Amino acid sequence: MPPTYERERPASSIVQAMNRKAYYPLFVAAFGAAACSNAAPASSSAEAGAGGSANTAGAAGASSAQAGQPSAGVAGSAAGVSGAAAVGGAAGVGGAAAVGGAAGVGGAGASGSAGVAGSAGAAGGSSTCAGLLCEDFEQGMIDPAKWDLKEGAGGTAVVQTAMVAHGKYALQVHGLASKTDDYALIVSKNAPAALSGAHFGRANFFITPKPLTSGHTQMVFAGRNGTGSANGPGPLQKLRYMEVSNINGGWQAGFDLLDISPLIEEVVYPAGSPQVPTVTWTCLEWQFTDAPDSVNFWIDGKLVGTFDDQHVSYPSGHTPGMPLYNGSSSGLIGGFDLFGFGFHDWHPNKPFDLYYDDIVLDTKRVNCLP
Repeated sequence: MPPTYERERPASSIVQAMNRKAYYPLFVAAFGAAACSNAAPASSSAEAGAGGSANTAGAAGASSAQAGQPSAGVAGSAAGVSGAAAVGGAAGVGGAAAVGGAAGVGGAGASGSAGVAGSAGAAGGSSTCAGLLCEDFEQGMIDPAKWDLKEGAGGTAVVQTAMVAHGKYALQVHGLASKTDDYALIVSKNAPAALSGAHFGRANFFITPKPLTSGHTQMVFAGRNGTGSANGPGPLQKLRYMEVSNINGGWQAGFDLLDISPLIEEVVYPAGSPQVPTVTWTCLEWQFTDAPDSVNFWIDGKLVGTFDDQHVSYPSGHTPGMPLYNGSSSGLIGGFDLFGFGFHDWHPNKPFDLYYDDIVLDTKRVNCLP
């Protein structure tokens, strides 16, 4: 394993940083469509089961879960004749009437069984996910089917009830004042392929104490494992990724390539050195794009920072508009299939807690919850 590679930055204002890390870990998140507590309510047609014919019955509802927008409890309507629709519609919502069609005027028993399939429509209608991948932790645990848990050097992650933004549960990650970098991340499994290109994210976070604890604390990231010969120490040794992080109390955004030695890192510190809100629930939104490579992020709906080949604070000396790396400002990550939330604290010196709730990833901007 190559020795740790660190870089010195000047020490004035937030645009200067502490010794840098050798490589970053990462965590990703993947889940289909049903965990977040932030989607628009289901349309009334999904609950009514009105007017649908048996031919289109339950199957339509079964495909409704993806974006919190049910295709229709119309699925459960019973018999293709108006008299049966009322009975079949009820079955579409509750999924309770295999014999629903038989009760309708002229309704066939076969149509009633379609109403049972309508119960899948009801299941789709129960989804509250506002995007392609969501997590609100309301299962009361870190779901091993959705997330890989990465903990190191004493960092821990747990779902708890004492500090939440919405619902009953939220994720808590705890960092130690260790002499080496510590981390606790949840990383997605089998993320939707639609997120592999440009995408948006949202998470509510709460951090305490004030994040003046290190030169760099990663919060959210997205990337993929590269094919270069270099290896980082873990948890993801070859990760190429974009991130939003905090540094000396302010914000940082950019990218890292860990499969190259020495590692490549380019970041921006937003103009005016806006500080990371602490001891309050705050909405963080971001946009990661790999073609061209750029990061935008918002705090409580307000754009705070942009990273691209026009906006580079580190390393110093970058000429706006010049390529970011190796003659290019596009495709440096290679797409996104790993998504992570939590923390990785480089050179920590003070314990802290960071909480996450209402996580959403999508191909369009998600926006903050009320």
